[in-house]
Amino acid sequence: MEKIFIPVDGDQIIATLVFVPEGKSRLAVVICHGFRGTKENGGKIYAFADKLTRRGLMVAAFDFRGSGESSGAFGDMTLTQQVADLKQVCAYIGTRYQIPQILLGRSFGGSTVIAAAPYLPETRGYILWSAPFNLPLVFAGLLGDDYQRLMHGNSVVLSDEGGQFELKPSLLLDFKAHDMVMNLMAMRNKPVLVVHGKEDEAVAVQNACDILAHLPGATLHLVPGADHRFTDMVEHREAITIDWIDRHFVEG
Repeated sequence: MEKIFIPVDGDQIIATLVFVPEGKSRLAVVICHGFRGTKENGGKIYAFADKLTRRGLMVAAFDFRGSGESSGAFGDMTLTQQVADLKQVCAYIGTRYQIPQILLGRSFGGSTVIAAAPYLPETRGYILWSAPFNLPLVFAGLLGDDYQRLMHGNSVVLSDEGGQFELKPSLLLDFKAHDMVMNLMAMRNKPVLVVHGKEDEAVAVQNACDILAHLPGATLHLVPGADHRFTDMVEHREAITIDWIDRHFVEG
């Protein structure tokens, strides 16, 4: 494993973990973390990356700006900025390693993968884990009264297990810049895997169904008993994902 710092916007950096298999890499899996997450995914990235590198796949997992070891403040984060970060990481991996890429996004990282699709036409495939598609509806449900405070131009300070964090109105206002239906059209002729827990308490399972409605050729797995984080079911999600990768990119 190598930790690298990819420059972006002049004086900022994107912290990235790169896991390289023995021998020649088939392709790279670029992994986008979720809202308030980091590239390590609570330490789960290491075992998952090991499973992928054993199949000859490179893995690149990075922190969006404002998260983890990357530059910036979380409160300045927008979907547009996350798309820019993903584009920068893909450009770096493509230039340095000269191999094709598939994109994997978890939660809001999955939304980022969708939003970035028109800008990354060389991408070979897409994996969406518990991804919000109807962003205003999902965030209205998550934020409650704070959603309206943000929409009225006020910043809010929230807290979770990671501590206090600020959200600015720019996060929600930026959603209008992204036509998620049109973004999905850029994915129509590529392999797409959608994995979503049937008991997801944060991102309603309808989001996965809506994605499939626009991508009828996608593979959809709705997992009984799984919540948003796939608590006690992470290995099951990984097994679904690896089986799909094997069938589309490894076998044959």
